[in-house]
Amino acid sequence: MMKVKEAFEIIKERFEKAGVDSPAFEVSVLMEDLLALPRNPEITAGETVLETEQEEKIFAAAKKREEGYPLQYIIGNWEFFGRKFFVGEGVLIPRPETELLCEAVLKFFSRKIPPKIIDLCSGSGCIAITLAKELSGASVSALELYEGAFEYLSKNNAFHGNCVKTVRGDALEAFGNFDCVVSNPPYITGKEMKELQKEVTFEPETALFGGEDGLDFYRAIAKNWFEHINSGGLIAFEIGDTQGAEVKNILLENGYLFVSVLQDYEGRDRVVTAIKP
Repeated sequence: MMKVKEAFEIIKERFEKAGVDSPAFEVSVLMEDLLALPRNPEITAGETVLETEQEEKIFAAAKKREEGYPLQYIIGNWEFFGRKFFVGEGVLIPRPETELLCEAVLKFFSRKIPPKIIDLCSGSGCIAITLAKELSGASVSALELYEGAFEYLSKNNAFHGNCVKTVRGDALEAFGNFDCVVSNPPYITGKEMKELQKEVTFEPETALFGGEDGLDFYRAIAKNWFEHINSGGLIAFEIGDTQGAEVKNILLENGYLFVSVLQDYEGRDRVVTAIKP
């Protein structure tokens, strides 16, 4: 049998050879989540001897990660805005950049009457659930078309107290009236789809591919939902880091006002917001 610190070092070395970006961090996450070890297990539990079953479990998981399978899918969850969200094959993995989209919406409605919001292409529900939890009194709907993602949306909603209304439907078919339409739609271009990192290829293409130029969903959502946003309401998108000017133009061409392109923490275009007149 092997000690925790020995297993940690072996797996970390394998991850380094496999090109995993943050090998020590990822080994720690696997050990903490799959073996219920404390944070920084190589230090806090280094002398602990792994049971045979534990050893087999962690090395099997490590092998999947070496082969490019996403860490988040292996452990079955990921954190977003300080909350746990279940993920797996069939749903997009929440990313820290998307927190900026939530922050933009929260800032806009911080001193307004609790809004009625719809999150399009909701996936895991991380955006909708975050907005519902952070905006007291807000009415939030989460719209998702695909069965696999909708199952995770429903599971996460139940885990967080059924705080949003889940709706199975197409984001391009508008309905109702809302104070805010928010979306992190598919925006990867045809060219970029051929150049994806190995781990991203395990995520659903339906949540990634936004048409040959990556802008199909922005065009359709901006047009189709215009009449369903209340006057003075907000539309907010996450975008690819080269799409700021193009998405801004799409919104202006569809009659929206006060279009803003917001940058992420590395100074790259990441969010576009606009007001419905």
